Amino acid sequence: MRNSRKTRVLNCVCIALVLLSGVVRLLMKNVDAVSFNLLICTLFTAAAVIWISQLQRRLLRAQTRRNLIAVGVFVILWMMLRTVKYIYTPYNTVAERYCWYLYYLPQTFILLPMLFSVLQIGRASDQPLDRRWRLLYLPAFALVLGILTNDLHQLAFRFPEGIPWSDSAYEHGVLYFASMAWLAVVFFAMVFIALRRCAVHGNRKKLWMPLAPLASALFCFLSYFILGDGGVLSIYKVPEILCFTDCAFMEGLILAGLLPSNDGYDELWNASSIGAGIMASSGEMRRSASQTIAVKPAQVRQAEHGEILLQDGNVSLRSHRIHGGYGFWTKDTSELNRLNRELAELGDVLTEENTMLDAENRLAQERVRMEQQSRLYDGIAQSVKPQLERINELLDHVPQEEMAFERSMKYACILNAYVKRRSNLLLLQDQSNRIDGGELCLAIGESMEYLRLYGAETHAQFRAQGSISGEKLLAAYAVFEAVLEAALPDVDAALVTLTISEATLELRMELNAPSRLLTQAEAERALGLPQAAVRVDAEGLTEYLTLLIPAGGEDG
Repeated sequence: MRNSRKTRVLNCVCIALVLLSGVVRLLMKNVDAVSFNLLICTLFTAAAVIWISQLQRRLLRAQTRRNLIAVGVFVILWMMLRTVKYIYTPYNTVAERYCWYLYYLPQTFILLPMLFSVLQIGRASDQPLDRRWRLLYLPAFALVLGILTNDLHQLAFRFPEGIPWSDSAYEHGVLYFASMAWLAVVFFAMVFIALRRCAVHGNRKKLWMPLAPLASALFCFLSYFILGDGGVLSIYKVPEILCFTDCAFMEGLILAGLLPSNDGYDELWNASSIGAGIMASSGEMRRSASQTIAVKPAQVRQAEHGEILLQDGNVSLRSHRIHGGYGFWTKDTSELNRLNRELAELGDVLTEENTMLDAENRLAQERVRMEQQSRLYDGIAQSVKPQLERINELLDHVPQEEMAFERSMKYACILNAYVKRRSNLLLLQDQSNRIDGGELCLAIGESMEYLRLYGAETHAQFRAQGSISGEKLLAAYAVFEAVLEAALPDVDAALVTLTISEATLELRMELNAPSRLLTQAEAERALGLPQAAVRVDAEGLTEYLTLLIPAGGEDG
């Protein structure tokens, strides 16, 4: 998001205040040391306060905001300690020496909130930093405590000339170098992490923003090594350069977009095409987009509980309670209302068309159903055609003699039982591919009952468990009927055993004195199943038939 004009102006003011401190030292250091040190502290404090106020306004993440405000506070503390040392404490006193020791408090701790802020880059707003990073405060506290107690051990600064101890004549000790090493490690780790996050594709063009203050600080220290005290350090001292570099580096990360900020939201709000606004709890309209129509506070409060229609129903107003007030938004529904009116005008036509389509669909479904039924009935008629023809022949040539007439009608009943039962089985097969084995028992039982009425001795045994494929069941019934019809009209006894299990369908028939023995070829043709086995045997006047059909497989 583009940085706002207010942010650019305030950043320029902060830079101007820092630059002005150098001008003050250059012009006033030989005139009034007290005044120019106090003025430099005032300028840096003002710049830090302005920067802190910007952080409170711009930064979205609370933890990052607190960390960077701590950086600004450490800058102010550092400048004030230096000012107190040079102005308000007597030279070569304990108070002056401890002000000098206290420099290392902000100097040591200022990098930690900067590091914690950099570690938040790329993390979700609701994903807090691992608490183990807070352990870095322990070595920082140890180093600061060691420097503050230097008078006891002189491990940070040694004073070879003895008392009075002063920063005008001292040597660096091991604790000082440990402190510098600590600062270097934390600083370069922070810079490395920040630049690594900034080096992703979307932020490469803004990489110069955090690098610019680092380059400026490097230039200042190089000028010191080349020119000595006559370089930049004659205008800006090391604490001032470090304070400015730290703040400018973090500001560069904000400007580069690595630390989320709401800078420029005013421009985005006004440029947005949505009609939205924010109202304080008191009813004061704090912000509204250019597309938002004028609304009353009472309307905004009412819209929290449901949609409010304005301007003859052409504008919809909704609101939601937020901290300190309400957020509300409007939506122009005039175009939607116009379309609704047009749709309402077309509604009757669509209703009529839908009614006609429903009628056509019902007719089509009925036509399909009738075609399916017609095919089914045609298939049934074709399946029992020989029996129907035989029944018609019997009815067309009815014997005149009473005994012959009765015998002919009983024969027709046997054929009709098969026609009826096979038709029923075909209807069941159309509904489901599997048929309960009891249906075949009932069909054969009815044929055996009519055969007994015909005058033959009959006996049937049935044991059926579960269901079986309709094709296999119909094939077994066809074999039974073929044997029975071949045996009529002379057969005088029949024994049938039918067993249906999960594994097989087994049909056994024994007929005495049949009119004609069914051949093996005729039995196989009536069966029509290659996976089944049928066998026809004869012994004297008795015919035996054994049929085995496997009941397993996908079709059962």
